[in-house]
Amino acid sequence: MTDETALVKLQIQSTGRADILLEENDFLIVKWTLPNDDGSVRIKYSFEAYAYSASGMGNNYPWTHEIAEERAKYFLEHIAEATEYFRSKHHYFHTEIREVSYDDIGSVDKDGIKFRNGHVVSYHECMVNFGRKHPGSTYKCIGDRDITADPPYIEIYSVYAHDRILFDRNGMSAKKDNVTNFHKLQKLIEKFGYTTFDLS
Repeated sequence: MTDETALVKLQIQSTGRADILLEENDFLIVKWTLPNDDGSVRIKYSFEAYAYSASGMGNNYPWTHEIAEERAKYFLEHIAEATEYFRSKHHYFHTEIREVSYDDIGSVDKDGIKFRNGHVVSYHECMVNFGRKHPGSTYKCIGDRDITADPPYIEIYSVYAHDRILFDRNGMSAKKDNVTNFHKLQKLIEKFGYTTFDLS
């Protein structure tokens, strides 16, 4: 179970109205006993998970997706299918690639990369996301790099959309400049204790 899922579990348990039927790495299946206005109770079942926002920070309330009782019972006996279903619904698992130019970077510091348009990416966020895709990674890896691609790029695993930083300058000295800038950014990332996986 991830740290984020453990936080969701604690929050759900604190309501006193939930029975956790299944605990998986990224989600829970929960049975809720909820009061009605007339004093009776109703039962509902749901997937519960960490709710990532576009900035990578968590929302105050867990992501939730209600399911029918029959489906909940089926998923408890078919966990692989429950996982597949969850991933089809949860926005985290539909990551897109956002292409940006190296020249769009405003600054690089010990916490992350800030782009000129105000978008900020934290190394820690990317490291967590890389670890989800590659369980067992122990190298503080935040993404991939490929200097042989056309254009060369460093792709960092930000939430929702990975930021693929393209080294795509044009002109007479562009090829040399692009390689120089590629190594410059790679070394800056390493200076702050992180790395990227070499695909070249």
